[in-house]
Amino acid sequence: MKQCKYGSAEPHQMFGKEVSMQVHFISNDFFLTPSLHDHLSKRLQFAFVSLQNKIATVSVRLRDLNGPKGGRDMLCQVSVVIPGRPKLLVKDIQEDMYSAIDCAVKRASYRASRIIARQRQAVRKITRPAMNEEVHPE
Repeated sequence: MKQCKYGSAEPHQMFGKEVSMQVHFISNDFFLTPSLHDHLSKRLQFAFVSLQNKIATVSVRLRDLNGPKGGRDMLCQVSVVIPGRPKLLVKDIQEDMYSAIDCAVKRASYRASRIIARQRQAVRKITRPAMNEEVHPE
């Protein structure tokens, strides 16, 4: 079993700004080509650019389920860790690894943004006084 793991705990550059979101690529029994690595990196950058300070870790696991047999067997699994929330896990299986990456990253980004938006709404509801309550200055 071959395992390729990329990423580090150190802050890295995304669009010229330093971010602390960790990104890990894990490839078991699947060769991660430089072009596939570039495609995955670009997709993650564009998908998570607005959420980068709210997310702790993004892990992407790539796998060929059937090996050389062919068919619809390319798996992309994206795991997103948002502090204070359960881990978000999105899987997608396609015939082409590029398509699997596109679909899984897009869905993970959408779900992560919805979770973060709900967190913001909950905080706003707690910190704002109710509309029906009258505030009397003393």
